[in-house]
Amino acid sequence: MQLFLAGGFLGSGKTTAIQQACATLLQQSVRVGVVTNDQGTQLVDTGFIKSRGIPVMEVTNGCFCCHFDQLHNRLLALAGSEQPEIIFAESVGSCTDLVATVIKPLKQFEPAINVSLSVFADATAIVPLLKGSRLFRDEVKYIYKKQLDEADVLVVNKTDLLDSRQLEEVKQLVKEQYPDKTVLYQCSFDRENIEGWLSVLQDAERNDRKSLQLDYTVYGGGEAALAWFDAELEISSGHSNATDKAHKLIEAIFLHIHQQAFPIGHLKFLLNDGMTYTKISLTSFDLPPLARDAAPEARRVKLLINARVQAQPAQLEEIIRHAVATLQQEHDCRIVETNKQVFQPGFPQPTYRILDEY
Repeated sequence: MQLFLAGGFLGSGKTTAIQQACATLLQQSVRVGVVTNDQGTQLVDTGFIKSRGIPVMEVTNGCFCCHFDQLHNRLLALAGSEQPEIIFAESVGSCTDLVATVIKPLKQFEPAINVSLSVFADATAIVPLLKGSRLFRDEVKYIYKKQLDEADVLVVNKTDLLDSRQLEEVKQLVKEQYPDKTVLYQCSFDRENIEGWLSVLQDAERNDRKSLQLDYTVYGGGEAALAWFDAELEISSGHSNATDKAHKLIEAIFLHIHQQAFPIGHLKFLLNDGMTYTKISLTSFDLPPLARDAAPEARRVKLLINARVQAQPAQLEEIIRHAVATLQQEHDCRIVETNKQVFQPGFPQPTYRILDEY
């Protein structure tokens, strides 16, 4: 079995790449499975992958490194139930140090599994973040850079959002800072790009990886700088336009966060109208208006929200509460909120951490 571990910052496009890769492999009769991961318990990514008919399990309430035993158990469970040839495991976007805390322990427990590590970077964000943009706090940018440092394969994703001049600037910067890395430039909706990524991963298994030299105080500070908000909403409208109301709410949340100047790591929404599932993802590097699917209107929809924003949890909660209240008041609809979680991630405490001997 091969394990394709995917890391990288919030909103870098890991889930989309994994879903597209799984679709490609399934068409080739290759058995696959996915393990998703988050600091919370209500995962947009799990719902999205499951809606595509792909076997998926999840590690919740913390990153892979702090819940290694749970990850190990999920891998074994998938192996037993699905007999996959390839498992994709997507690490939460605020996590790093995967070589020391996941790959090396896994090689001790399951030496027969070949592991590769892809780290994704949003092509629209990599230049400002590597050049010292003040959008995020230094501790958050520290996590971002450490993620890139330990990649077997660095995937610069969403290249379709850049023009030729911007892409050339990205390539020059990456070449200067990561001259020895295997680097892919891709759009994950392009089948040829996905097939290229999969081809590289087949040969990416290594035994010479170095554990990161990492300051856990700074790392923990970066995680604590981000607020997490998860909730499921049911939006009802007597005019068969609940889908439109859901899109209006998404836009309002995005705009209100921007107006407060809070950097967005990732806003993820999974919209279920009873027939289709639509995933909508936004970061600080995206701009409204949002593209809307031509799905049939519905009187009732469910909207799962995963928001990761550099703010205090109470601030993020108030922004979303205000957006919900305003929508109900101005657009004649009813919104019921369930299973809400609002928190900051706890300090990272890996189950195992295997460092190099010098």
